[in-house]
Amino acid sequence: MVAAICYAWLLENRTKANEQGGDANTIQVVVPVMNITRRKMLKQWQVARLFHLVGLDAKSLLFSDEVDLETLLLAKQLSILVVGEDILKTNGEAISGCTVLTDNYCEDAYELLQTPILKKLLLAGILLDTQNLSASSKVSMTRDVEAVQLLSFGSNPNYRNAFFDQLMQDPKDDSFVDVMRQNYGNSPIESSHKYRAHLVLERNSTPQENTPSSDKISKVVKNGKINRVSPNTGKPSITPIHASPASPAKSADASRGKNKTFFLAKWFGFGK
Repeated sequence: MVAAICYAWLLENRTKANEQGGDANTIQVVVPVMNITRRKMLKQWQVARLFHLVGLDAKSLLFSDEVDLETLLLAKQLSILVVGEDILKTNGEAISGCTVLTDNYCEDAYELLQTPILKKLLLAGILLDTQNLSASSKVSMTRDVEAVQLLSFGSNPNYRNAFFDQLMQDPKDDSFVDVMRQNYGNSPIESSHKYRAHLVLERNSTPQENTPSSDKISKVVKNGKINRVSPNTGKPSITPIHASPASPAKSADASRGKNKTFFLAKWFGFGK
């Protein structure tokens, strides 16, 4: 989830920077969509606490039961990317998806990684995936360690441990329970359709004023669970598509007016 949210944010901001001079009739919007229903977040208390700690508005997130994916797909207004397969591939390596994302952007988009909320999300994702870099004789964490050092650069030496302790605090705290109920007890978005897809969406929408040919572009990034992203985890169960939980971007240099748009399939329409 965390990798998909951060990836969508980085992609959206990177796309905006490259949009000048593009097709005025097409607007590309990247929206992450969680690969579970909103109510199931009641069981994902570590991630919910993370969102609360960093100040992320949980009601602004989209979940799999809140988006009419089937209609968007049939209308060719949506493209789905799967984290761990299309983007943020680990290639079988036991590393956090947030580590892969940090590595991918640490050079050409370093300034974006300095955004406080983004740094916290990425750092938390790695710490949760690796249980605070717990040593294991069977697994090398060199890349995870390097990513954590980059994301916590300039912080107090004990910041990482203190932050992890915050994430692992007792979820039965009354104030936090209230927050959980407010954010996930009832979906804020009314929908007559229930879709149990495991995805993270990226949306692209186009203004429809006076231009019948204008298209709404949507990107869907399918997101794996907060645990390590692996190419075979969490595949969505939507009939029109059989993709894995996190949808990756096919090409990092593609720009918006072309058929090979950055992490978009050939159908553009509406992002793990």
